[in-house]
Amino acid sequence: MTIRVVLQIFCASVLASTAMMTTPAQTPAPTQAPTQAERQRGIDPEFEQRQRDLRLVDKLMGAHETTKTTKTTKRRDPKIVAAELEEDFTRIQVVNNDLAQAVSGSAPLNLEFVVKSTAELVEHARRLGENLGHPEPEKGSKPPKLEPVTDVEQLKRSLATLDKLITEFAHNPLFTDATTRDAELFVKAHRDLAEISALSEHIKKNTVELSKVVKQSP
Repeated sequence: MTIRVVLQIFCASVLASTAMMTTPAQTPAPTQAPTQAERQRGIDPEFEQRQRDLRLVDKLMGAHETTKTTKTTKRRDPKIVAAELEEDFTRIQVVNNDLAQAVSGSAPLNLEFVVKSTAELVEHARRLGENLGHPEPEKGSKPPKLEPVTDVEQLKRSLATLDKLITEFAHNPLFTDATTRDAELFVKAHRDLAEISALSEHIKKNTVELSKVVKQSP
């Protein structure tokens, strides 16, 4: 499955969740065949697929009942939401790949690059979580314990943990399979994003301190 298809399904997921924050559930209108004028102009072959994805995920989100409509909620422009989710979903993986290459390379690990990259991961993970909506928090859930990073080897291990977490998040069937309707996967996506953001922030802060120690050492 290509990244383009993944993003189409992912866009459908976020647009469905955004719509449910502001409007009651409705029965999808039956799909009508394109008119002759539409056939002459040419129909985007991907549009119908996006519509099918949206209807599938809308059923999934309806089963979740994890979002609540409030009078003060203002629906955002779906095009803006779609653009943000595509950017965030893509950049999280690209930045993570760049970090993985930096860790596995023969050159010394560039600490400034780690700080900049993890800061970007925090930004994209948080916005992605906001655009996905806010499910009810899991009962008894506790944030993972994060160990201090005091040397480069510990930093590399922390980055390896982050890489595993991001890879698992990106391969969540909620984003890669339009037929998936498991509410637990939606909750897991939020949990993974929260952990990605927390671990990235932890690595960034510890790397800033580690960089100071390295500069002071003879």
